[in-house]
Amino acid sequence: MEITMGSASNLVTGVLGYLFQKIKRNFSSVCHHRTIVFDFEKKVEMLKDKRDRILLDIDAAEKNGETIYPNGNRWLLKVDNMINLEVSLVKGLEDDAKNKCFIGLCPNVKARYQLRKKTEDGASSVDELLQRGRFDKVSYRDVPQPILVVPTKDFEDFNSRKLEFIKIMEAVKDPNLNIIGVYGMPGVGKTTLVKEVVRQVKEDKLFDSVVMAVVTPTPDIKNIQDQIADTLGLTFKEPSMNGRASRLCQRLKKEKKTLVVLDDIWTRLDLMEVGIPLGDEDQVCTILLTSRDRNVLTKHMDAKKSFPVR
Repeated sequence: MEITMGSASNLVTGVLGYLFQKIKRNFSSVCHHRTIVFDFEKKVEMLKDKRDRILLDIDAAEKNGETIYPNGNRWLLKVDNMINLEVSLVKGLEDDAKNKCFIGLCPNVKARYQLRKKTEDGASSVDELLQRGRFDKVSYRDVPQPILVVPTKDFEDFNSRKLEFIKIMEAVKDPNLNIIGVYGMPGVGKTTLVKEVVRQVKEDKLFDSVVMAVVTPTPDIKNIQDQIADTLGLTFKEPSMNGRASRLCQRLKKEKKTLVVLDDIWTRLDLMEVGIPLGDEDQVCTILLTSRDRNVLTKHMDAKKSFPVR
């Protein structure tokens, strides 16, 4: 019986202690509500400073042509909503807390209690946003795309070559053709025609990736590799040409289907030396070549089909 009474006494003491601490805390918040609001306002100012710094970083990144990470924009939206909503609510409750009850004789206990709850919840939300706002980077460099702007005159010339365009598109879609050629005299519009093929391929999403490089009369393997790598967003760390070719080949094989456009070929170009995978088992690339000389395409580059541009 004594044990039971002792346990009950301890329970009552514990409950009373808990209630006392809660009442003491609530009473403290009633008496010191302004201090609680001030602490909340300081945290909001810290959040505003953090937001302004990130906005400056984003502005600098956009001017540098970089793409902003989606989580950065989402964070900014949450911060703006938090500041606009929470601060206005706290301001309204603070105004209510200033009003007194019983003909101005007693503080408005209910309003001050609500104010404490709101500022505590708001401070917790601010802390969470400050924690999430620790971005290592706010942006990234997007993979550059080939410039396909066609001058008006070239576009008008292209309209007269729609038949050739249709034939080349059919060849590009053919899974049995891995090397396709386009040839003709200088200035007849080979590059314009090929760029229009690239535009259509991208629009129809026929390939997972499209890369383009200009070869020049004396092929510069390193320069060709760099042009293709830029389009893929690939950075070479290998010093040797073979190492770069291996890295490029490995990267191209990660795509299921890639269209590789090599413009203005004058002589034989070793595609494997560049790093472009070929062969039945490696046929992830369709190669589209342009040249002034049909023989270069058929004899030296082993083009399965070649189309003249008159």
